Amino acid sequence: MYLTVSPDPGMAWIGNEYAMIKKRLEQVQAGVRKGVFAGLKLAGHKPGKAIKNLHYGREAGQVLDIFLPKEGFRGTQVVFLHGGGWRSGSKDEYAYLGAAMAAYGITCAVVGYRLYPEVRYPLFVEDVAHAVSWLRRDGLRYGFADAPIYLMGHSAGAHIACLMALDERYRALAMLDETSVAGVIGLSGVYRFRPETSPVYSDIFSSAEPGFESVKPINYVGDKKVPILMLHGDKDGVIGIKNAQQMLQAAASVGQKAVLHPLPGYGHVRPIFDFLPFMPNHQRTMSVLLSFMSGARL
Repeated sequence: MYLTVSPDPGMAWIGNEYAMIKKRLEQVQAGVRKGVFAGLKLAGHKPGKAIKNLHYGREAGQVLDIFLPKEGFRGTQVVFLHGGGWRSGSKDEYAYLGAAMAAYGITCAVVGYRLYPEVRYPLFVEDVAHAVSWLRRDGLRYGFADAPIYLMGHSAGAHIACLMALDERYRALAMLDETSVAGVIGLSGVYRFRPETSPVYSDIFSSAEPGFESVKPINYVGDKKVPILMLHGDKDGVIGIKNAQQMLQAAASVGQKAVLHPLPGYGHVRPIFDFLPFMPNHQRTMSVLLSFMSGARL
């Protein structure tokens, strides 16, 4: 004799209501976020020229923006990658950052890349490799010079930037030789982490080997690798500053130039707001970045 239990229609209704409420909250949050970043764009610096939505690939997410200085070009170029845990965020949110770099005489490309769950590792890193290759080839028509670049990213974007700069596989895919990347800059970056502790991150990096060692930038430091600049808040509750300290120690142990600037009182998101001209530490942060890009000892 078998006991058959029928689904409780009331429980199904509650589940559906919860899903609808969750979806609505996510839509509201997305709308608020979009409005905030649109406001930041209006309040930020004005670039000499902004060229939007240039496609470096066939997929919808494979697009980038280029911000050009009005005058006083320093001969320096930056490729910026947004954060969002490899599953959220957009290049469109960082027009104010690209404009800030251009206002200081630096050409900046803000790159979009495909996100989880549409893609998983390593496809989002490969997207960035294709974007860099496109910039060095087709970007010439839009003012991006065939010259060494700095790779800069926030959070997960810093993770991708480091893999691009330090892992030979992605440098080869982007057709970058050892002189093509001048340095890498991480803002609240991810350099060492454990995807296995999260079902979502385990899925994002599911193509990597057990242990996930190949996806950790800390494993690619070397004495002949490019300089690293890290800015990290000492109150970062998402990615603790210990992550950057471990990257600094690993680089120093093999003779790679690396600098960590702790940011007192800063949380995870706060460093990216320093690109806005009205923020109290704007000049200081820009001075740190410009000094690093000029090759000065920090």
